[in-house]
Amino acid sequence: MYDARTRTRKPISIILGLTLLGAGFFGFGYMLFHVVEPISIKLWLIPITIFAAGAAILWDDFKSS
Repeated sequence: MYDARTRTRKPISIILGLTLLGAGFFGFGYMLFHVVEPISIKLWLIPITIFAAGAAILWDDFKSS
């Protein structure tokens, strides 16, 4: 049913998704609580996009299994 490549890709994909999710959450929290001056919306999009990419990878992994 599953070949060796699928069994190897699944854990790598989950680790990548969790890493991106955590990095996006950390970046968003850092910008929210530790930055004093106003930040451009362009800079806010960076951690939000990283968080969304991690969530999309994890969603695809758990939806397909």
